[in-house]
Amino acid sequence: MKQVEDGSDTGPSNNAMPRGSKWLLDSNLFTCRSKLVVAGKALVNLYSNVMLFGCKLFTTVFISGFLSLPQLAKAQSKPPALYIDKGACPFECCTYRSWRTEVNTIAYARPDKRSSRVGVFKAGTKVVGLTGEVRTRPGTFTIKKVHGKYKPGDILWVYTPLGEGVYKVWFKGRMYQEELEFVSGPFEQTFPRCEETPECWGVLDKELRVEWWVKVRSRDGWVGWTDHAENFSNIDSCA
Repeated sequence: MKQVEDGSDTGPSNNAMPRGSKWLLDSNLFTCRSKLVVAGKALVNLYSNVMLFGCKLFTTVFISGFLSLPQLAKAQSKPPALYIDKGACPFECCTYRSWRTEVNTIAYARPDKRSSRVGVFKAGTKVVGLTGEVRTRPGTFTIKKVHGKYKPGDILWVYTPLGEGVYKVWFKGRMYQEELEFVSGPFEQTFPRCEETPECWGVLDKELRVEWWVKVRSRDGWVGWTDHAENFSNIDSCA
């Protein structure tokens, strides 16, 4: 081994890196960079897919909502052919409470005679009227002279009777309560009749057709529906 003039050894330095180790480090760095590039591309693809899905979802919802607006407007522009008023009790002082069965009455599973029969409410037994629903195919009430916001020729579509001459009516896209003082409905007769008083401002041209289904609990605890509420007493809390 040669020595330099100052007598020091010319052998390999302790700080020098072996060629094999340097190659291994370079290889690891290249592999790491490659993995970072692949991961970056995957993140970009994921972001792109998420944005694309979000755009498609927004477009679908927006278009569906936009297309449904004319249909909704059309649905509101016509009075319903059948109006089901859940929970309604269709005359003054009508009350869901303890009733008495006056006539044997068939009970159905649903407010529909095509549904299965669940029993018979026996005459003489106490039951509980739980709730009901009034189903109305509307009548028409034509305005004959100016009255409030109405003018001659206007037509009110008449639905649920609520007692004392009050009905739910449909007019210009809205359903609300209106007092039709001279209209006799399915559960009450009003006097005088429209043609008998000069105060009458409209006439019922077409009678409304009403079905009243009641949900009743028997004394034994089972529950059924019937459209023969007249078979029970103690419904009228004013009687």
